Amino acid sequence: MRIAVFVAASLVVFTGFLHAQSDDDEDEMDYFPLVPTGNSMRFGMRYVGGPKVAFHNIGGVPGPTSVTDPGIPADRTYNDGYVNLDTRTDPATGSPKNDGFTNTWMVNYASQITAAAPATATTPAVDSSVSFHIYSADSLGTTINGRTSSADGWELQVGRSLGRIARKVNVSWVGGITFGSINAKRSDEVQALLTTLTDTYSLSGQDPPTAPYTAPTSTTRVLPDPHGNSQLNPNGGGNSTSADNTILLAQNPTEATTSRTVQVGGYWQIKGAYLTFRTGPTFQIPVTERIKLSIGFGAAMAFVGSTFKTDEEIVVDDVTSPITYVDEKTRQVLLPAFYADADAEYWLTERSGLYLGATYQKSKSFDQNLGSESATVNLGTTSGLQSGFTLRF
Repeated sequence: MRIAVFVAASLVVFTGFLHAQSDDDEDEMDYFPLVPTGNSMRFGMRYVGGPKVAFHNIGGVPGPTSVTDPGIPADRTYNDGYVNLDTRTDPATGSPKNDGFTNTWMVNYASQITAAAPATATTPAVDSSVSFHIYSADSLGTTINGRTSSADGWELQVGRSLGRIARKVNVSWVGGITFGSINAKRSDEVQALLTTLTDTYSLSGQDPPTAPYTAPTSTTRVLPDPHGNSQLNPNGGGNSTSADNTILLAQNPTEATTSRTVQVGGYWQIKGAYLTFRTGPTFQIPVTERIKLSIGFGAAMAFVGSTFKTDEEIVVDDVTSPITYVDEKTRQVLLPAFYADADAEYWLTERSGLYLGATYQKSKSFDQNLGSESATVNLGTTSGLQSGFTLRF
């Protein structure tokens, strides 16, 4: 981008050199043989550097929401299953069983199930149980910079002549809009503090299930006739009955928490666009009959819309699938700015011409939050080339 600005600046210097080499007769020429009107418009493309983006406090992966007080009966969701409130009722009264067990739960992996073991000389007896886990990671405050793509876009500008100063310099007041894109992204691995919450539920002496297992369960039995043969129903099939064979789980767990440092793989991106509304004076200086210099500056207001995306995962030994966190959030913001342009114009006809030059814009930065993570989008100094078509009417 610095090379592009250097090329544009060189063009401006070169046209100035041509003007210095002109003879006295040329100095007396009227460099405005064009249509004597004060209206102008131009449309062109901009080739500028993209905003700088830094991602902060990354690597935090939230776990599923769950009630942490083990003494409160509640639905609990884990990374490797769930334990919900009991759905059984007393057949006589229709009221909940309320016997400290639940018939509604799911376990995913065999490693979560502990079979009963008798006591030995050195260890106490172990009851059969099922353990569930909530994995969550807290960021260690890591900051990384995004890799920024160029913010190529376009511009549209209209102007009105205010007159001349110093006999040859035409002054116009212009207003317009420019469009640029934002695309900064980064894929990397960062360290985070992984916290594992383990809730252990007793099976109270029942034989443990084979994982994966989802309760409640039932079994179907075909009813025999008085002679021991299968009974036939009107459709020709055997009559059957269903019996509940659910393995009950204690409703409330015992809890334990451990922490360790892990690597979190992630992808972070800020993507969006910005419209800048600009207004200010422009000074047009003749160099030859067809070549003119144009210098402008003024105030601007940038309307920015951007989306913060994060996609992170942790590989945990006890879980087959990685623990993932995917989210995105959009923000719009208005930022004050100022700009300066320097262009060389080449007029093809009395009404139309081409321009090429350098553009510079200075703006503020803003922060965008996504959960515990954030990103600083620094529009800062934006510079580059601009070129296009200009009209007088």
